[in-house]
Amino acid sequence: MPFQNEQAAERAQERLQSLTGIHTQDFFENAFENNPAPDVALTNLERWLNATTSPSIYMQAIAGLPVGKLLLFLFGASQPLADTLIQNPELASLALEPSSIPTREGVIEEGKKLLASANSYSHSLDRLRFLRQKWNLLITLNDLSGAWEQPVVWKALSELADSLITLALDTAWKEFAIQRSLQGDCPLTIVAFGKLAGEELNYSSDVDLVYVLPDGVDEKTEKEAGKFAETLNRAISDRMGRGYLYRVDLRLRPYGAAGALVRSIKGFESYYELYAEPWEVQALLRSRPIAGPNEIQERWNAMRTRICFKPKLSELALEQMLSMRVRIGDHADGDDIKRGPGGIRDVEFLTQVFQLLHGHDCPELQELPTCQVLEALDHAGYLEHADATSLKEGYTFLRKLEHRAQLVNDQQTHSIPEKPEARESLAKLMECQNWQELASELQRQRRTISTLYQSILKLEPAQEAGRGHIQSALGPLGPAALQWFDVLPESEAFYQALAENEGSLNRLQEILLKAPRLVPFFKSSVALTELLLSGEIEEPVDFAQRITALKIDTKPKIVAQTYTSAYAAAIAQWILTGEGKLEKTLSDLADELIRHCCQRLLAPFDVLALGSLGTRDFAPNSDADLLLLVESKQLHREAEMQAQLLLAFISELKRLGTPIEIDLRLRPEGGKGLLVRTYEGLTAYDFEGMEMWERFALGHARQLQGNPEALRLVMHSAYGLPLTPERIKELAKMKRRIETERVKPQHVRRNVKLGYGGISDLEWLVHLHEMRYPTTLGAGETTDMQDRIRRLGRTGLINALEVELLLHARQHLLDLRNRLYLMGQSEDLVPENPERLDRLAHTLGF
Repeated sequence: MPFQNEQAAERAQERLQSLTGIHTQDFFENAFENNPAPDVALTNLERWLNATTSPSIYMQAIAGLPVGKLLLFLFGASQPLADTLIQNPELASLALEPSSIPTREGVIEEGKKLLASANSYSHSLDRLRFLRQKWNLLITLNDLSGAWEQPVVWKALSELADSLITLALDTAWKEFAIQRSLQGDCPLTIVAFGKLAGEELNYSSDVDLVYVLPDGVDEKTEKEAGKFAETLNRAISDRMGRGYLYRVDLRLRPYGAAGALVRSIKGFESYYELYAEPWEVQALLRSRPIAGPNEIQERWNAMRTRICFKPKLSELALEQMLSMRVRIGDHADGDDIKRGPGGIRDVEFLTQVFQLLHGHDCPELQELPTCQVLEALDHAGYLEHADATSLKEGYTFLRKLEHRAQLVNDQQTHSIPEKPEARESLAKLMECQNWQELASELQRQRRTISTLYQSILKLEPAQEAGRGHIQSALGPLGPAALQWFDVLPESEAFYQALAENEGSLNRLQEILLKAPRLVPFFKSSVALTELLLSGEIEEPVDFAQRITALKIDTKPKIVAQTYTSAYAAAIAQWILTGEGKLEKTLSDLADELIRHCCQRLLAPFDVLALGSLGTRDFAPNSDADLLLLVESKQLHREAEMQAQLLLAFISELKRLGTPIEIDLRLRPEGGKGLLVRTYEGLTAYDFEGMEMWERFALGHARQLQGNPEALRLVMHSAYGLPLTPERIKELAKMKRRIETERVKPQHVRRNVKLGYGGISDLEWLVHLHEMRYPTTLGAGETTDMQDRIRRLGRTGLINALEVELLLHARQHLLDLRNRLYLMGQSEDLVPENPERLDRLAHTLGF
């Protein structure tokens, strides 16, 4: 058992058995594995069960359901949240419910229902604190389980804060108005700054607020508003039985702590136009009204746009902002992941500087969330894709680490704990094996951020030798190169090799220019980087054979590294040599990985590839669409369990960095259906009403493993019904629905997959002919689209010129789609930015 005090743990186990009447030995064997604080978790489990009305029922749920381990993880991760569950045992049921992301409207509606039953002002404030406890618990459960991405967690915390502050405003005003005999609505508008404004709130963040009045209010109203602001602050921040809602910080108002607590909107406008320091303009950039009259909110937003996004940022203002950032950094120690070098503030500051510089010309940069702005900087061409991706990755990592550190005791900390045991617990909270692993990743991310911060803002002088020479030689691509090689061991030796070998530098430039999405793979592998610089990466090799050669008991980490290295090397070779068909190489690679996973699990089911994997058109960003079938009813239960293990193993590989995604949603009944179908079940589903679009999808099936009878059954479902005019209309309707739901009207001519004349149109042209003339075309004999197009020509359905045109168009579109993704473009869209278009044309040989 993983307990520090095993004797105390054994005594606790005996007490739990006595309390619940359940034998817990098997449960204790693995339930606390990888728990950040097993002894604390066990103590909190016992306290919680003692607080419940039916300890035996709750213990059965804990021991028998996967969420049980998640609750134990939470008991060890956060004492405040454990106390919440002990205070409200029934809230543990949240772990059993489907995940729902809080929305402002939903939380406010729920809050109003709770407030309707409150019998006093203090009871109303208590109800709001209960609402925060409940939603904080649910958000944390989804965070710790990995169900929500980090930006989703931040937004959920921000939506919750918006809602609770709005509810507190209404509640406090009702009480204040009664006591002061005031009529009418509350005159205040609340504006959030900082992380709340950017929808990136922490678990333990202060909320930075300012209070705004309409213009023209009389002196009495202004005085009353000031007193109400003090009442509201207490309503939000006073500690009660369930703690406080939020700590409130009002120091970002004009003149700081010396300024008036409330001010008219005209007063704010005058201050920012005439007196605001550059750092205050930078702070205004991260501001957002969250409650109050619409007209005041609109004026605030207009003021933000006018003040922050001017046609030109003065050099003096930029120098003053940089100077302020340096002063803040000087007061931070090495363990401060917020203000220290390569920390959270560096990413935010760099992002905000680009917003202030280019926001006037590019409205997409006027958004608030940092990650969203980084994506906009990437798409607009102001940052190289590799740079923007690394900044976003590093920011997300550091924010997650900050969150995990704050979870433990609800402390507003931004530093790594000093005690060794606390560091080990933090590593477990970050899904690392130990502190050494976490420290290594932390160092890598901070070095990357620091390099990009310094090089992009040109805060370090370029030198002619080594690192400086490479930065100068690569021009705009320099920062991307520096953040790549700075994190490698003996980085100066790499820089020297690049400076001395023109071929190595050219290959590096090709990857940075044409495939920046590969940079993270090279950064994490010295061996892969060495292959690139030496030129060995261009030598012909059977990449799929590397997976075939793995033994079935190979450790998951080695499997992940082997596939990832082969994937990155195959793409890099295609980029550098222009030889071969990337989609076929990646299809073969994915085929072998899926076969390996099935073989190591002794999977009793047949595996058929669908979609782009079925047609061997697998792109670097494609999902592997699979259909799983089993012949015997007797084997179905085992097959279903093995399918779940397959998905779990693939998830483990993904966690280890493997770029693979399995999708089983094309199975009968989609996401609601069984993972594995029997032959009889598929036949029955075919007979009972398989839809035409499902038959269409099955026409791309290709067998990866198992009994050939499985493929025969699938082909019967795909081509068994004649393609009548009514069925053609049904398919056409489905195609239109796909296009209208997935492609915005303005993107119809830019989307190379689903847009006008795209890959999808070509596939439908071919496949509809096959469904109409299955016998003539030998439908189902091959899924290779080239052969299928040629067969249309051989049977006279299209002429020889059309065959060549379709073959050329298809390969061009496939290459174009691959290039777009590798360049960092999203959603299969041809870019509009002229520089990106020129770069795309260059990569395609134009």
